[in-house]
Amino acid sequence: MTTSAARTTSALPWAIEQHGSPRGTTTQVLVHGIGVSARYFRPLARALSADAHVLVPELPGFGRSPRPDEAPSISELADGLVEQLAAHGVRRAVLTGHSMGAQVVAEAARRHPDVAERVVLLGPVVDPSAPTAVAQALRLARDSVHEPLRANAIVFSDYLRAGVRRYARQLPHMLDFATDAAVAETRCPVVVVRGARDPIASDAWVRRLADTAPDGRALVVPDAAHVVQYAQAAVVAEVCRGGTSSGAHVVRS
Repeated sequence: MTTSAARTTSALPWAIEQHGSPRGTTTQVLVHGIGVSARYFRPLARALSADAHVLVPELPGFGRSPRPDEAPSISELADGLVEQLAAHGVRRAVLTGHSMGAQVVAEAARRHPDVAERVVLLGPVVDPSAPTAVAQALRLARDSVHEPLRANAIVFSDYLRAGVRRYARQLPHMLDFATDAAVAETRCPVVVVRGARDPIASDAWVRRLADTAPDGRALVVPDAAHVVQYAQAAVVAEVCRGGTSSGAHVVRS
């Protein structure tokens, strides 16, 4: 694993972890959610690195990336992601996003269709049945009961590092973004994935997103909650590669 910073003319540098070889058969990009960092993607990155070049960017203000003066919108994050990938010589990749990161990759695919080979949305937000900050917080609390202890330790230590103020500034952008509208305009295949015990991305919401996509399917991974990529890295890796792992149930295709 290596970490580098890519700087573009219009954006602060982002910290980007790299796994595997740039000579891999594909490029896999993993984008984290609000408040966290690349750390909870490392099991998935290692699983993918056997045959892919894996990039795990840390969004501005989180992880090791610098803090911008203002919290960027989802569209600004999507444009920034594409700029950062271009600075690393990446023109086309499989884009996987978790939670708020699912919004970022869906918007990147909508705004820059040539970049996305395929989009994988893990535990996407914001479920219309819980549209407020309070509702999301309650679901996050419920989710923590079902996560591995190490996943909780990573997530909540990242929240502490980000700080309440940074989290609170980013949250309205996440809550206001219409994920389904972005998915509806995504040209490439879209796979929507949830852990079977995920209270944040409900089954109905995941099915709705898959139905909204021109080429969409929905999968449910048993024995996992919201941080499905940590609890079931091998299963999610097969999905990112374009397969349907025997460990995931197809609910829409």
